[in-house]
Amino acid sequence: MNRNFANDNTALIFDIKRDCSEDGVGIRTTVFFKGCPLSCVWCQNPEGIERQPNISFRSDLCHPEQCGLCPAHCLTMTHSELELFHRINNCPTHALETIGYRITVDELLYRVLIDKPFFQSSGGGVTVSGGEATLQSAFLETFLQRLKQQGISTALETCGFFNYHSFKKHLLPWLDCIYFDLKLMDEDTHRHFTGQSNKPILHNLVQLIQEAHIPVNVRVPLIPDITATKKNLSEIGDFFKKHNIKAVYLMPYNPLWIDKLEKLGLTPKYNNRQFMSEEQLLDCVADITQ
Repeated sequence: MNRNFANDNTALIFDIKRDCSEDGVGIRTTVFFKGCPLSCVWCQNPEGIERQPNISFRSDLCHPEQCGLCPAHCLTMTHSELELFHRINNCPTHALETIGYRITVDELLYRVLIDKPFFQSSGGGVTVSGGEATLQSAFLETFLQRLKQQGISTALETCGFFNYHSFKKHLLPWLDCIYFDLKLMDEDTHRHFTGQSNKPILHNLVQLIQEAHIPVNVRVPLIPDITATKKNLSEIGDFFKKHNIKAVYLMPYNPLWIDKLEKLGLTPKYNNRQFMSEEQLLDCVADITQ
């Protein structure tokens, strides 16, 4: 849980999405920071886990007969060979894409302030997400401060795995809203599916509920047979009652992450390719509210 893995002058990000309606109030621009302390087997943004750039390969865009650059057909190359090739040559068909780039505070601020009129007209703002944005907290602190100086509303989407003292001192003063993911209550199960203990996450959530003077919105990703089990959801419901958490966002399972993972040359450890049905969602609601 180090405060930073990059320098204070630049951050490693992998996307900026505009006109986002699911990342907070109003029209928002969401900045996706690279690097995450968790490695959830169902991660919706697997390209954001690594703390360095990745290479993504789209086989449908690979046309070696038009290319003339490839030392071998991309479809038969290993992912490490694709990385090496991409460092030497730029793919003319954009089948190979670098995921992740460094950006300064000034450049990032310039790019998000383009949308300021939309923020003002809709009550929206900027959401920082990832990966896990708090891993680059030195940069993030400066970026959030600059946004507040511009009168921009700020929100954070977080996995909750951070040093609370550092978060409270450096980031909390510059946030207007937090979206906090709560996945699994059993520590061993959490460690098995995410690679980390849930103790820091539960501690940080309780501290924020008690001390933060801004909305802390808890979100539960519903992953069939992992988080979306009767046992786990009933334990989450008991946790909410104990700590007087009255609202929760249930996020139905979406399998589109699998395609992104495979483009990174990785094999999914969890391979459910079915969208969650309305009936499954209603069962989850019943389990968590019983």
